[in-house]
Amino acid sequence: MTKYLIINADDFGMSQIFNEVILDLIKKDLIYSTTVMIDRVTDNQKKQFDELIALSKNKNLSVGLHLEFRYSDYPSQIKSQYNKFKEVLGFNPSHIDIHKAHSLMDSFSDVAEFCRKNNLPLRNSGVLHEGIKTTSAEAFFGSIADFEKIEEWIKTFEDGKYYEILFHPGKFDFSCKSSLNKDRERDVEHIKNLNNILKENNIKVVSYLDLAATP
Repeated sequence: MTKYLIINADDFGMSQIFNEVILDLIKKDLIYSTTVMIDRVTDNQKKQFDELIALSKNKNLSVGLHLEFRYSDYPSQIKSQYNKFKEVLGFNPSHIDIHKAHSLMDSFSDVAEFCRKNNLPLRNSGVLHEGIKTTSAEAFFGSIADFEKIEEWIKTFEDGKYYEILFHPGKFDFSCKSSLNKDRERDVEHIKNLNNILKENNIKVVSYLDLAATP
């Protein structure tokens, strides 16, 4: 049987430079999933968002919402960003995840409840909630891993199950304060190398649309 891997590119919307790299990876069929930081969207990104929307119509591409929290009223921020996503992109997010690990535990129950009510897949933090579709194991954080560790991880995959690895691809952007700024070009190389070895391990690159469609 086939194993399934979602390669998700985080942080679309954080930087025009990051956006351009993510769009290129999508066009080359190296990834089929990305998440948008909707509150970071600026007018000068309009052309890139138009391109992302067009690609979503022609490819099996999942475009999710990458939630950012600035204060402790999580439900209002989830609703606000969800509605803004629909306004900007013209469709519902395919899935939801949470930016920054320090926000994860405090906000997770509210995010999980929102996903349950709206029938949305949620990136698996290792905490499973009934009624929410997630990948079968905790999402692998590819941005801090040596490639050898990634290779070891994919050898543990089980037939018929879905897994996810998240990267932060891009190029160095002097105007961006992201803590992962210097690692983004390495992420691009890891995505390319990963695609080269997936067929050898009978692993198919898929999107959250595929996960949502599973029984």
